[in-house]
Amino acid sequence: MEQPITPEEKLSENFNAYEDGKHRRYTLLFSVNGGAFAIAKIAAGHDPAQALGNLTIGELSVGMILFTILMTYDIFEFGIRMKKKYVHDAFGGPGKIVLILIGLLICAGWLLVAI
Repeated sequence: MEQPITPEEKLSENFNAYEDGKHRRYTLLFSVNGGAFAIAKIAAGHDPAQALGNLTIGELSVGMILFTILMTYDIFEFGIRMKKKYVHDAFGGPGKIVLILIGLLICAGWLLVAI
């Protein structure tokens, strides 16, 4: 006969799901932006049309700003959903501030690349 799951075990399971989901989203945000920054750096040393096809550095920057805003929103909404439904102590004020600042810093970096 299986033992019932204790509230502590359920909280631990939910917290692990929250941390795993958050980690995967942040990894995607940083990986895509890091790769695109590397491509932009390569393109800056060459003819952008040759390095990026017909995409300009400005267009790449706008696309990456939009991607960053979308991912920041997704991570924020994920945190809110997990807090409401599973882990009530997660995603507090400091986590929200850090996420927003990371999103703003990445967008500022793309603005600097564009100009």
